[in-house]
Amino acid sequence: MATTVTDTEGTMILDGDFDKIDFRGELVDGHLVAKGILADQAAMDSIPVGIYVLEKDATVVKCNKTAIAGWGRTPSLGTSEKYCGSHLLRYPSGEVMPHELAPPSVTINNGATVRNADVICEQPNGNRLLALVNVFPIRDNEDEVIGAVNIFRHNTSKTVPGLLSESTNSSDSKIGEGEQ
Repeated sequence: MATTVTDTEGTMILDGDFDKIDFRGELVDGHLVAKGILADQAAMDSIPVGIYVLEKDATVVKCNKTAIAGWGRTPSLGTSEKYCGSHLLRYPSGEVMPHELAPPSVTINNGATVRNADVICEQPNGNRLLALVNVFPIRDNEDEVIGAVNIFRHNTSKTVPGLLSESTNSSDSKIGEGEQ
């Protein structure tokens, strides 16, 4: 049975109304346990933008189906995957972006929110997706940063040299297209 986004957080994510979302979690045995929409895999999967969750050490621990489609691969969750599940990241200039310098590193390292950053996600097959990235801290009850959530969508408002044309990208690469 398909789940639809009826909860307030899911609607706010789709509307890009991030200022009103307070991402929360707790540490259990040293690991992040997300709360709210991030605790509900079916709800995350029903949102047509990429969403993934990182622990404080930057390990990717959870993601939705749209993130997997954008990356063109399923990351090994909770292991050595850090900062992002993408095969390769690039700056808009086309230069390789080390994962440890990706936008989630700002949130993980200092608790800052990253808004509307452009990052190119390169899939293992070479397809590239220009993503509009927003990264938010996940805080515990004491307001300490214990992780991060990255919400990204296909940025169709920009063109970047080196990206494959729309006609050659697979439909799976067009994540969150048309959503603002």
